[in-house]
Amino acid sequence: MSSLKHKGKGPQALTANGLHAGPVVYLNADYTWSTGFDDAFLSEDEDIIEKMQAIGERDETDNLVVGVYFIDVDAGTGQPARYRERFRAQGPSYDPGKPTHAELVAKHGSQIIGQKQVGE
Repeated sequence: MSSLKHKGKGPQALTANGLHAGPVVYLNADYTWSTGFDDAFLSEDEDIIEKMQAIGERDETDNLVVGVYFIDVDAGTGQPARYRERFRAQGPSYDPGKPTHAELVAKHGSQIIGQKQVGE
């Protein structure tokens, strides 16, 4: 049994880190991973959350992503509810003078990783 569980209330998103390059990624509505939080698939539906969980477990097992977990999203703003997740969505802050992850996504668009569907 997986340790991946959603525990929050309200909209949930699934996040991880891309294993090959390390960016923060979010599961999107196509059940692929995107580097842009704006692409994150938000749901409160238990059946969809179970499917999201299955995708996360599969992609972690397949070494596409690592550290998969659910995050709470503020229903009013559509943004991550916790400071830590808002910070992660902006990207690393350890490289002064270089654009943040969010600035790169705004300029160049999101990157999508993985195109597999459940059952493939």
